Amino acid sequence: MRAGGQGPGADATAMLLLDTSFLIEFEAELANGKTGAARAVLTSHRRQAVAISIITLGEFAQGFTDPKALVEFLAPFRVVQLSRAIAWRMAALQGSRSRRLGENDAWIAATALYYEATLVGRERAFERVPRLDYLTF
Repeated sequence: MRAGGQGPGADATAMLLLDTSFLIEFEAELANGKTGAARAVLTSHRRQAVAISIITLGEFAQGFTDPKALVEFLAPFRVVQLSRAIAWRMAALQGSRSRRLGENDAWIAATALYYEATLVGRERAFERVPRLDYLTF
């Protein structure tokens, strides 16, 4: 785990993978017209590719009643799909743990590991994932 954009993966080539907790906070900042921690992360990593997992999209969509608003909000972010390789990483991750992650968190962590991305969020469960570059904000 790291904070403030320091440590492995902090270079401009590493992809940021945003967790649902990040998107919820980012949406709130935009709705309130405030610059907070989420916007600061995006600003400080503006040279990096930014993506979300299809799992994150599904979790985040639960808070929307208007599909057009959801599509508009998520337009700046690449949506990465699941693959057999990600499924394999998720299975290995869950199988190696005495205390499993929630299913969605496991898929999101496996996606970040597969892409060697920096996962950005506020979920404490991700702190327990070996080799995961996790940025809390």
